[in-house]
Amino acid sequence: MKEEQLWNTIVFYCKDCERIVDVDRAGRKYVYMCGLCHTKNVAFGTEKSIRGYFHVEDEPVAPTAPGTPVPTESVS
Repeated sequence: MKEEQLWNTIVFYCKDCERIVDVDRAGRKYVYMCGLCHTKNVAFGTEKSIRGYFHVEDEPVAPTAPGTPVPTESVS
């Protein structure tokens, strides 16, 4: 499986907002910041696993275009 295909199946869940969100990388490996509340309390996994584990109701997830790059560290 290509890396692009792998990342297109990954979603990010903010435990504070209690919803699937877009993220920015927080500097360290596998640490992400929520795009809404800007906390680092973010879990990631496949959409199926996140929805099952956190009991997320079916809300539409914004589709990512094929070839969308992995979130990188933002310069603040």
